[in-house]
Amino acid sequence: SEYGIVHNTGDDKSLEIGILFRQMGQIDSSFLYLQKDVKEYPDNSFASMFLGETYLLAKKYDTALKIFLGNIDKIRSFNVFDDHLLTECLLNIGTGFAGEKKYSLALKYAQEGFERSKKYGDKLYDERSYIIEGYELLSDIYHHLGKDDTAYNYLKKYTSLKDSIQNKQFIWRLNNQLNNYKKQAEEEKTKAKILLLNKDNQLKDAQLKQESIMKYFLITGLIILFIAGIFIYRSITLKRKTEKLEREQLENNFKVQQLENEKKQAELQQQAAELEMQALRAQMNPHFIFNCLASINRIILKNESKTASDYLTRFSRLIRMVLINSQKSMITLEDELQTLRLYLDMERLRFKNAFDYSIIFTNAIDEGAVLIPPLLLQPFCENAVWHGLMHKEDHGHLNIELSMQDNVLNCIIIDNGIGREKAAELKSKSAEKEKSLGLQITSQRLALLNQNKNVQTFYTIEDILDENKNIAGTKVVIKIAYNKFMEELA
Repeated sequence: SEYGIVHNTGDDKSLEIGILFRQMGQIDSSFLYLQKDVKEYPDNSFASMFLGETYLLAKKYDTALKIFLGNIDKIRSFNVFDDHLLTECLLNIGTGFAGEKKYSLALKYAQEGFERSKKYGDKLYDERSYIIEGYELLSDIYHHLGKDDTAYNYLKKYTSLKDSIQNKQFIWRLNNQLNNYKKQAEEEKTKAKILLLNKDNQLKDAQLKQESIMKYFLITGLIILFIAGIFIYRSITLKRKTEKLEREQLENNFKVQQLENEKKQAELQQQAAELEMQALRAQMNPHFIFNCLASINRIILKNESKTASDYLTRFSRLIRMVLINSQKSMITLEDELQTLRLYLDMERLRFKNAFDYSIIFTNAIDEGAVLIPPLLLQPFCENAVWHGLMHKEDHGHLNIELSMQDNVLNCIIIDNGIGREKAAELKSKSAEKEKSLGLQITSQRLALLNQNKNVQTFYTIEDILDENKNIAGTKVVIKIAYNKFMEELA
């Protein structure tokens, strides 16, 4: 039941069978199943109520009262179903005490139960009316207490309300019977109409059959002609479609073959470009190592053993990084900048701190996620040091700015050296060779990078002018498309 679900009463088949046996008047069988349910669920007050009511029917008032009084406090704590379970329990206790002829106690519980029953009116719960039960119980109690007038008043009310409810039930049953008779009459009327309609339909069917036979022969002839036309049309259409499919298949085969040839050609071109990139990297590493060894040689010739030792220590670290990175076509920006810092520290040591440098980020860049070719920035910084800052009389400065904008890595290398024009006037042959070789290899690497990945990676070099239009240094701008790095990471 709904109450059992709310209060977890443990409703099951034993409880339902016990209630059914009690309604059939088989009290012993009812006891068997209800006691089984209460034993299985000892905290089930709802099932205990049914067992107690069965004891009342068997006139075992003492046992019934123990059950009701043992559950009354728990039932008072319930706050569902309009409190009707408490009303039922109070009236049952009153009935039990009346059965034991303890009429004073019976009156106490019967009156409380009757007062609670008034708010239900004559509403029935499981075919029960608590007001009718209250009237009957109070009438019996007052009679045994010697208050016959009061007992008579309650008896009159009991009889009146019972007759009223019985009359309502009789009227309700009568209305149901009348409604059933009306439905039967309407059904009979409907059946008669259906019979008439069936007869009319039979006559019409006979006429339609005659007409349909004539139409059948006519339509059959037309269908035969139509099918023949369709067959001829389909034959012609299928023949044309077959010829068209054969032509399309030949064209598709030709296109597939052409695409396969183009794909193989593109793969060969890509392999050639990769091999060429590897060759350029192989040229770049000896070029870089040669320049470093030349610097060490100059320091040794000047008998600066401590400086040479520091230089060799940095050089060994730098060579190790270069050799590791030379095995990769792309390295992280973080590794490239670490290599660049080691190189610039070596150059500052060689030139006795004649210049300083700075590497700054103008916006947020994840150095570990951005990939560039190894030794891409070093040739531009080397060119700035050797041809711009080395010939400067006062202190030099090299500034490297990195930023990310519109999926493009921007690198700006600025020095305050003597400029390209004065460097050319010095006509330093060795310097000119180093410059042309390093930048030439880098230009070829960037060109191949664009060819392989279809992105625009390039650099520009320009002079910096002061307020008087005099050359105040050199500026190199390098741009590398960011989608290149994402493809490499994938």
